[in-house]
Amino acid sequence: MQDLSRGHQAFPRVLIQLASALQARFEQGGNADDLNCAVNHYRTACEVCPPGQDDHYAAFSGLGNTLLLRYQIFGPLDDLDECLVHLAHVVETHALATYHPDYPKGLANFANAIFARFQNQHDITDLDVAVNYLQVARDHPNQSEGRHILTFLATVLSVRYNEREDIDDLHESIKAFETALPMFASNHPQALHLRQNLARSLQKMYIKRQTIDDLNAAIAHFEACLTMSPEGHPDLPFALSSLAWCRHMRAKAGKDDDGFRNALLLLSKAGEKLPEAHPSVFPIYQLYTTIFKDYYTLNKDASFLEKIFQYHQLASSAPGIHTWDQLTAALRWRTDANEFHHMSALEAYKTSIKLLDRHIMATPTVSGRYKALLRGIMRDTPSLAADATACAISAGDLELAVELSEQGRGLLWSQMSRFRATINDLRVVDDEGRRLADEFELLSAELGRRQSDSSAIRTVTETLRRTQQEEEARQYRQISSQWEAVVSKIRQKQGFAYFLTPMPFKELRAAAVAGPIVIINASIKRCDAIIITKNGPPRLIPLPDASLGGIATLSGDFRNVLRNTAGVGEENMREKQLIPVFRRLWDAVLAPVVEALLTIVPKGSRVWWCPTSKLTSLPIHAAGPYRKGASNMPNIYVSSYTPTLSALIRSRRQNASKVASNTPSFVSIGQSKPNSGSGEKELKAVGAELELVKSLVPASMTCSEVSGDEGTVSGAIQALKTNSWVHLACHGKQDFLQPFDSSFALRDKPLRLSDIIQAEPENPEFAFLSACHTAVGDKNAPDEVIHLAAGMQFSGFRGVIGTMWAVDDNTARHMVKEFYGAMFSGKIDCTNAARALNKASKAVDKDKVPMDQRVVFIHIGA
Repeated sequence: MQDLSRGHQAFPRVLIQLASALQARFEQGGNADDLNCAVNHYRTACEVCPPGQDDHYAAFSGLGNTLLLRYQIFGPLDDLDECLVHLAHVVETHALATYHPDYPKGLANFANAIFARFQNQHDITDLDVAVNYLQVARDHPNQSEGRHILTFLATVLSVRYNEREDIDDLHESIKAFETALPMFASNHPQALHLRQNLARSLQKMYIKRQTIDDLNAAIAHFEACLTMSPEGHPDLPFALSSLAWCRHMRAKAGKDDDGFRNALLLLSKAGEKLPEAHPSVFPIYQLYTTIFKDYYTLNKDASFLEKIFQYHQLASSAPGIHTWDQLTAALRWRTDANEFHHMSALEAYKTSIKLLDRHIMATPTVSGRYKALLRGIMRDTPSLAADATACAISAGDLELAVELSEQGRGLLWSQMSRFRATINDLRVVDDEGRRLADEFELLSAELGRRQSDSSAIRTVTETLRRTQQEEEARQYRQISSQWEAVVSKIRQKQGFAYFLTPMPFKELRAAAVAGPIVIINASIKRCDAIIITKNGPPRLIPLPDASLGGIATLSGDFRNVLRNTAGVGEENMREKQLIPVFRRLWDAVLAPVVEALLTIVPKGSRVWWCPTSKLTSLPIHAAGPYRKGASNMPNIYVSSYTPTLSALIRSRRQNASKVASNTPSFVSIGQSKPNSGSGEKELKAVGAELELVKSLVPASMTCSEVSGDEGTVSGAIQALKTNSWVHLACHGKQDFLQPFDSSFALRDKPLRLSDIIQAEPENPEFAFLSACHTAVGDKNAPDEVIHLAAGMQFSGFRGVIGTMWAVDDNTARHMVKEFYGAMFSGKIDCTNAARALNKASKAVDKDKVPMDQRVVFIHIGA
């Protein structure tokens, strides 16, 4: 090497050969310096090899594979992100010439990296991508590594079966393993690994079909692995624990005490061959819980019951494993604790919620987090937060119940808010505090930009090459790590030990400074309301007549009434059908709550509702007995909503100093003729509504309008940024498949929720969203409260008025007139919006505005 200059023709090839030799030596000796040197040499080779040369592909392929190896051994996520970038580059370059002999190998290498990312992030689409690449590689006429590709394809198919339980994946996995096994000599290292994986697929087939032949075949393969493995072989613990599982299953089928004891003995031997902190102790802990649970079921030995939960706790805190594995372990712990009424149930819920937050946080984009939430936890446990809250209530710890409800709901908003935390208090501590505050805000802004999925980013990513997508993910993780390091330093400053950690109850109850907040928790375990006031402990109101199933039925009935009476002239029929729904809601849920509230605050006071589960889709503010002589909710309290307590706290704190020092500016944004691609009809009353609003705005406020050809996305965003009061009149659309794509229909294109999140208004106070479905949450994840009104609140508006269903374009102006008449009748203060809305719903001409249109609007925030 010393005799070759950097520009010498042979320089890159020699570098690649040296890097390959160093990697091979690392694999034999385990010296990390060899692996690091290999990475550095490959990097240099990449720098000096122009595209088009074979050495170029060899350098990038080598660098990608070596980084992947370093990630798999030592775990730095940056290595995984970077390896994906380089291996994607190799695949895309070869895709222009698929006849290239290295094309199948490049596909397999990239699939390997994609699979590694799945193991970290648990995005099932990564499995589909990996299978697709491997199948193309397997079927390619130039492929020369068929046995390795077959083996890896079989492995990925087996893992995909775990996710979807498609029996075809399992059949194809077993077939591929059985085809590949004879291609290796019996003493080949890969043969042992392949046989173990074949046995695991046969295990799964036994679970699916309960055919003893599958189980016996798996046992035979695992026993062969033990015979073939020399003492000290790194796969021995795996083989022992897998054989323990098979022996356990056979013992369970035959109710054989000796079989159980033999399985536990094998598992003990497996554990002895591993260091205590080794990641492979995790599946051993998991298997211990399974064996002890089945053994306890057989003989009711109480000591075995305690062993179950001892190993559940160890599994959910096992070191060196992915958060998804820890989370699934914690959820299993929760399930068993509920089944056996074990005292550790509350700890299992607390651990599950903490790990869920950590797992979702690892995903770069907001929409990606939503998918991770929906495909992962929500698929199996849609009511985790509600059940955790119910568990704490049953344990008599109401403050913890409030904390768990807060931590387990609105996860996506909560995580985004961490990147927008204001830390002005830190700046005045000392010079280091100012520096840390600057670093935090800089990194937070960068992370917020990268995670927001703005329309600009979306337009690019639709045509972006995979290489660039992987580079985006890598950069996100790098910045995220820097952000975590700064947060850690901030927490070391005096007075900031709990910076950005979940709020304890003593801080959460500050949300109730202007009036009581009612959390209504709907769990399969029990239904309750918790009333929170600014002083004193939380107050529990059990709801014995409510059930999760009953609330779901009520929500469905409510939606059916709205859907089946939507025609012109059906207003009276709609009102007659809505009243029984409102009455059922009152009787089952709200009557006991209001009875308790009347002992705390008088009629006419403000109350904030924080519903959970399917209750988020029901109009609590409109409920009532609807009987002669009885008062309904609008005549008892002035209702507001809040997604979470912390969201309300942020609404109270936002821009307090700016509000006092700036003259409020008002803008009306309207669009009667949205872009043709929206499929929406013309809104003929928008112009009249904007004129009406303009006439009602007091002279003390500056007033402007954005409409017609100027009513575009860029015009609307600029108006949102520079005005403190906003009235928006146009079509609104809730996207139920991609809720962050919910939008307002403007002249050029939709103004999406993701655009609003990124807008960052300068001095926001109040927004009135006179459009359909602006406060309709996601039915798949109702506790996340993902809708346009919540997005406006998150972006800084202290109070927002939105709609829970379709608003009538022709009658909305009557509500708008009464609302602003009440809003501007005294001092201009955005916190008067809820009271003004309540007055408007009662003052409007009931002959002109039907009942459903009087209660369609809700107030969110301060």
